[in-house]
Parts: sequence; structure tokens; C-alpha cells
Amino acid sequence: NKYDNDFQIDHRAFTKSGNLRKISINDAWEYFKAKERKLLSNHQTGSIYGRRKIDVESVFGGLKACLGFKRFSVRGLEKVKKEAGIALMAMNIRKLVAKVTNYN
Repeated sequence: NKYDNDFQIDHRAFTKSGNLRKISINDAWEYFKAKERKLLSNHQTGSIYGRRKIDVESVFGGLKACLGFKRFSVRGLEKVKKEAGIALMAMNIRKLVAKVTNYN
């Protein structure tokens, strides 16, 4: 609602340039958000998503942060598989070196 309690236009209803904001709601998006929220509140589904965050996404984060691997430099599925394999091998070697270094 763009009006406050005194029926004056709320200052937050304006953009930085002074125009009125236009707010639209995507009903399909809201439906799917509610559906996901319901699924995540279920204990079994929530545990599956919890494992996914730990197991998979940290690897990609490590590839991006530690190795600077943000995009593929080749085209084609086979070449991409090979480049991803090399990047993952580099990540594993890095982890192995860290483990050996801490062991000694």
C-alpha cells in the first residue's frame, strides 16, 4: 500500500528519481515458493536438502574461490567433462597436500 495511516503517500513508494514504484506479484512464483517452503519444513525433505548443501555446493565454492575456476574455456560436452575432471583433480590434489602437510 502506497499510503500511510494519515492517507499521505509513503516516501518509500517513490523511486530515487521521484517516480512512483510499480509493484507486481507473480502468483505462479509465490505458489512455487510456498510449495518449496512446505517441502523444506518436512523433516525428511529438509535433511536431504541439508546434505546437498554440505556435499555438493561447497565443492563448487572451493573451485571458484581457491582455484578461480568460474567458467569453462571449451565447448562441447566431452571437452567440458574433461576440463571439469582436471579442475576436480586439482582440487583433490590441493586437499591431499593440505592433509599430508598437517599430518607431518
